Amino acid sequence: MSLSEPVEFVRRLGSTPRIGAIVLAEQAIDTYLTGYTRMEDRGIALDILLRDLARLRFQAPEFDAFISEVEGYIDLLHRHLSRQAA
Repeated sequence: MSLSEPVEFVRRLGSTPRIGAIVLAEQAIDTYLTGYTRMEDRGIALDILLRDLARLRFQAPEFDAFISEVEGYIDLLHRHLSRQAA
């Protein structure tokens, strides 16, 4: 089973320290989410990303800090979806 495209992008970003890498990761996640129009589907897609990031954290523990930042962004997106649903 392969990692999703945004998570593979996070892996590539994490392996080469660059200024603005978190912004690029956030843009990749935002682009990924545009493929899901329903809020429920977006929530599921975000959960899948979190699962894949957990797998990446296990495979490449050296990216732990960067993955934590990306997970924080996904958490913000989840909260935004929750507010929209309310």
